[in-house]
Amino acid sequence: MSGSRKSFSRRTFLKAAAGVTAGTGLMGQVGQMGQVGQVGQAGQPLAAQSIVRPAEVGTHSRFPRIDPKLMITPQQAWGWHVFKSEWGPTYAGSAGWKRFTDFLISKMQEFGAADLEYVEVPYDHYIVDDWPDRRTHMHDSGIAVEKLITDGKPVPVVASYGMTSGFTPPNGITAPMLYYDAAHPPAAADIAGKILVFQAAPYPDPPYSNSFLDNYTLTDYEWRSPGKWAPLFTPPPASVTSSYHCRWVWSQVGGFAATGIKGGAAGIVIVYDLSPGAAFGLVQRSVYTPDGKAGLGATYINCPTLTLDRVNGAQVLADAKAGKTATLTLTARFQRDTGKSIIARLPGKNYGTPQDEQVLLSTHTDAMSLIEDNGGLGMLGIMSYFNRLPRSARPRTLVFYFDCRHFMPGGEASWPQFDYYTIHPDRLKPVMATMGIEHMGGRQTVELGPDGNQYAYSTERPEDGGVITSLMDVHNNNLWLVEAIARAATDNHWPRVDVKASDVAPGVNGGFQGTVKSPMNKGRAYGIPGIGLAGDWPGAWTQTYSQVDTEAGPNGFDKDYFVQQVAGLTQLAGEFMLVHPRVIDLGWGTLKSELVNLPDSGFVARPPAAHRATLLKQYVAAFRQVETAALDQARSTLHELAEHIAVAIAPGRRDALAALVDAQLAKLKS
Repeated sequence: MSGSRKSFSRRTFLKAAAGVTAGTGLMGQVGQMGQVGQVGQAGQPLAAQSIVRPAEVGTHSRFPRIDPKLMITPQQAWGWHVFKSEWGPTYAGSAGWKRFTDFLISKMQEFGAADLEYVEVPYDHYIVDDWPDRRTHMHDSGIAVEKLITDGKPVPVVASYGMTSGFTPPNGITAPMLYYDAAHPPAAADIAGKILVFQAAPYPDPPYSNSFLDNYTLTDYEWRSPGKWAPLFTPPPASVTSSYHCRWVWSQVGGFAATGIKGGAAGIVIVYDLSPGAAFGLVQRSVYTPDGKAGLGATYINCPTLTLDRVNGAQVLADAKAGKTATLTLTARFQRDTGKSIIARLPGKNYGTPQDEQVLLSTHTDAMSLIEDNGGLGMLGIMSYFNRLPRSARPRTLVFYFDCRHFMPGGEASWPQFDYYTIHPDRLKPVMATMGIEHMGGRQTVELGPDGNQYAYSTERPEDGGVITSLMDVHNNNLWLVEAIARAATDNHWPRVDVKASDVAPGVNGGFQGTVKSPMNKGRAYGIPGIGLAGDWPGAWTQTYSQVDTEAGPNGFDKDYFVQQVAGLTQLAGEFMLVHPRVIDLGWGTLKSELVNLPDSGFVARPPAAHRATLLKQYVAAFRQVETAALDQARSTLHELAEHIAVAIAPGRRDALAALVDAQLAKLKS
């Protein structure tokens, strides 16, 4: 499909939507729009978008705006985070994790949680005892557990290690170094027994694949908050945000590990293209097995791996290219530990009866840093708010799922048998919507200076990028889901929000949307409508020592931003408590995407643009009528849409679209 067709149809859709909602109090300006990049998605940026409030389209019930008097305070949030940070990383089963989850359980009981359940998850926990003393990374400290000597010269500071990569004897391993030249890779026979040295590759030259755009650039969106944003579809400079470049560098570890394992390397050294501050303590979820897969009983290959920043790694690269000898030391161990997922309920008015409906909120409790795994504190804030309302004012039960598998080797996908709803599939039946919550309240880190080696916090205002972006996943691009997030952000002064619906349809600029990496939005896995917050990462937030303070300086946690996020998420939970399931039905998003993505060649009626506009206007009208429970009108409008499809759409596309309309009609019988 051509980019011009995509951008045209998306603009037409928004015009149709605006036409239907005109006079109902449209509000909410999108701020500065980024330019649309390559992949053929040309299109003129839109100047504004609509935020439609339920009251404005006549919905019979609406969750009130958040009452600040019932919210947790910034001081309360600060206290929770200081408590959590005191014991550092919270890998499942560790002492810090046990202290954190005990705190969560205690607070939940204080905030009205009922019927707590647990799922125990045993795993082989890879441990490097470097917390809390940074000197464990420093060669001359006398207590270093990560050390590297090349050509007889100690490397002053080792940034970090490869998770699950193994360990060395106390005196390390000594072997010749072999520099891995990607342009002229060595043969496997040459790798065996060597310490293999990699240098992180720079960004590739454009044009970029959608996979690259999805992970390392700002992409198009369904809605985003006002403010200053970097251009779309090009990697943003690390002086604006370190998240994207850190993610690019960090993502290469898995491939390096696979090469070293396959070739039988004695060990691996990776030199990141990162400043000392950005690289220090940076840990990613690598899996050192022959096939790169994890799971209970997996066999790990011992290939101890150290990572270096660009300053401490410069001489190492020169020595490796010259074939010098190195001694690599990594003190680590595997230990069988048991994590525990927690499921709790805040009862709604029908809890315990067949009429009970539920909203599922999910987060994870395990990671290395404060912001990476503080979603549980966000969920406490939501629970605290609703506990201050009478049970009769909670139309649906809130279920809180605290998962512990996120930073187990391979993440949740490697441990599916321990998913609560895999164990109890019948308990999904009352769940009508989901919310994922992770990475909250972080300040944005940047790399500054002529050499990029000054690691600091952004000095921009929160709305302009001074905090990490609240990336919001919507499953799928149902109008209500997108507008609910926009309302929550606007009402609660949530300053940095970017809403994406994956690649189901172009964004507001006619370009590729990309995805939000939010496994906590379990609706995608379960096939249920849902949204998910995943604050942008890693920046400062996958580093062992990034707790309240980080390598960028003191106080990397913005308590006011955290409370704004909690308020917005609380409003969304309240909206989910009230919305009728037929409004958030995923079929509406599927139908919308099919209409938007329909190429001009799919029309038999001419001109296609006029007929597309009419189809989209009919679609939006039907959706708004469903929102207001005007079901007779909605059925009539959907029939009109079906009739128009029958005469305007080519046979190859007609039946599929008609089936989608029929599916929505069938859901309006009651």
